[in-house]
Amino acid sequence: MDRRAFLDRVREAVAQGGDVELPSAFPPTPASGEEASFERFAAALAANNGLARLVRRSELAGAVADIARELGAERRVVVAPDVDIWRQEVDEGLEAAHAEIARPLADGWRGEAARADLGITSAAAAVASTGSILLVPGPDHPRVASLLPTMHLAIMPADRLVPGFEDVMAMLPGTADRSSAPVLVTGPSRTSDIEMTTVFGVHGPKALRVLLVQD
Repeated sequence: MDRRAFLDRVREAVAQGGDVELPSAFPPTPASGEEASFERFAAALAANNGLARLVRRSELAGAVADIARELGAERRVVVAPDVDIWRQEVDEGLEAAHAEIARPLADGWRGEAARADLGITSAAAAVASTGSILLVPGPDHPRVASLLPTMHLAIMPADRLVPGFEDVMAMLPGTADRSSAPVLVTGPSRTSDIEMTTVFGVHGPKALRVLLVQD
């Protein structure tokens, strides 16, 4: 069948299909439950080789400093604009850890992120049932900030913690006008493609840290 005939058949089938009624809400997944506790989120993230902390805003600078010190001698950090709500605390923590801070202009993000040891961004949601975080790249959240550095730190308000994926699915339509590529991240990048040996950091950061901030 040639291309034109194939496309004509597709158009005809689509025209006869009619409208599809979409559900008004997503049903809970079996693993979700109703609990959106920090303890559940932290345990699920730890099971996927990530670490989470629940901190008050007054404790945020110290928590950022602790994470930056994990990097060792090289502490070059890129900070995305979507964490500017905590800019004072983030800068205080990074300066206490003697880190080099970079906030690139739009056309400088790729190069700076590729050289960075730590990328700091926010996140749109945290999923208690799986330890996942929802990243919504856009002008205030360059994708490379969470993808290219050796370690990724996500800082977000504690009230963005939700029980399960059905809550995330309900959020996605609202991101369509500001991002073409929302992504769920569960722990650091890893693969077992070669001889079934797990290797971290092949397609992204080797380490993931999450700070949930209580006001």
